[in-house]
Amino acid sequence: MEYSKRIRNRVSRIEGQVGGIKRMIASNTDEDKVMTQLQAVISSLESLKLELVKKQMKETLVEDIRKSLGLSE
Repeated sequence: MEYSKRIRNRVSRIEGQVGGIKRMIASNTDEDKVMTQLQAVISSLESLKLELVKKQMKETLVEDIRKSLGLSE
């Protein structure tokens, strides 16, 4: 499976968010602010997961259609 630039960029943004949380914790930032950022990361991960599931479903559907039409290799 090859991942698109869009997906790779999303992962990089999530890494940046997690790095930000790490810095917040190291500098003893207020817990409410850290929790807000944690929720943002969770939302980003859920969104990424959904995108990957959609990609996988699309690829599977296309392959199944090819097979049913006798076009698969």
